[in-house]
Amino acid sequence: MRAAIVAVAMAVLLSACGGGREETAARACESAVRNKLAGRIFELDVKTMASKAKTESGDILSLNGEIVFDKGLTSEYKQTLDCKVRFEGDKEPAVILLQFNWSMDDVKKN
Repeated sequence: MRAAIVAVAMAVLLSACGGGREETAARACESAVRNKLAGRIFELDVKTMASKAKTESGDILSLNGEIVFDKGLTSEYKQTLDCKVRFEGDKEPAVILLQFNWSMDDVKKN
């Protein structure tokens, strides 16, 4: 009984922090991008990605969003980002797909 009360209390606390699977998945995607692009300047709207998350299967969420590189600089450009995150029991969520979608429209011509 005590374990059930503790579990419910933890769930309430986590939901009060704005958590949830969608936001957890979006933060995992953001972390994967940071690791992949170490040293690069970019902006990624985690809350927007989380709000668009779709369940692909019971344990996989599919997310996408816009990523802005070098925001505010003359070299600023945007891409879309696709990310899939798998949830497995008590393990940390795992990013199983991270894909940057380049648009030829954004390529500057000399």
